[in-house]
Amino acid sequence: MTMSKKILCSTGALVGRANGFDYTLIPRYAGSICADGFELMMQKAYYGQITELCRALERAALPVYTIHFEKDITALLGLGTSEDRREGLRLLEENAEVAKSVGASAAVLHLWDGRFDETHLEKSITLLDTLFEICGKRSVELLIENIPCRVSPYESVLRIARQYPHSRFTFDTRHADFIGETERFLHSEIWRDRIAHLHVSDHCGLTVPGMWGVTRPIVHPGEGKIDFARLFAEMPPYGGETVTLESPVMLPDGTHDLEKLNRSLSFLRDMMKKY
Repeated sequence: MTMSKKILCSTGALVGRANGFDYTLIPRYAGSICADGFELMMQKAYYGQITELCRALERAALPVYTIHFEKDITALLGLGTSEDRREGLRLLEENAEVAKSVGASAAVLHLWDGRFDETHLEKSITLLDTLFEICGKRSVELLIENIPCRVSPYESVLRIARQYPHSRFTFDTRHADFIGETERFLHSEIWRDRIAHLHVSDHCGLTVPGMWGVTRPIVHPGEGKIDFARLFAEMPPYGGETVTLESPVMLPDGTHDLEKLNRSLSFLRDMMKKY
């Protein structure tokens, strides 16, 4: 019998710049969110208060299945100096410790970003043995995400999959659609056994000026360019256990539209029933 997929809510849907990255909002609103658990979005603002963050989530007994490593680690690993890379590895280790503390079994990593070319990508890939080791010591599976890049994300993921037979990945609907690689992933040799986690959000085809590949705003399924009914109708069997909604519901004043959040979570749950 096929087990139901766990529908998760990214804490990034609740916590951001508009409310001062206030992590206490996560346990405060958790009981009103119709998800099976959470994906903890690590923020740079948390670095001075990691112990307090972990204790708050532990006290609330929140089920945290996945963690999204802090995104700026990417630049340190692939774009920076040798000293930057050492700092990036230190921060990744700190993120992995957070994952262990909150009980997350998997971690999403941006190994590159939209600025990366072949040279930068090569620097990051050469660090993978170390990255896998850091996470493996803490029983956290590292899942590299298909972030837009000046090198094909699909080709980069495929290269890593072949080079590291144990590696698995996160597939992001927004990123894949923006770069035009959704079909390549869905019908690839790695889809069923190597795609371990899904990120779901929509986009409007816009990018942040000066930051190629960074798609903003992030909108909810049905509000942007992706035909989600078609996507889920055509999506082959998915072997992973978790699906995270990443679309935010923060309003400009820092409050939240929880009804909208729950509608999107309910939509995801309905779409994933056949999987």
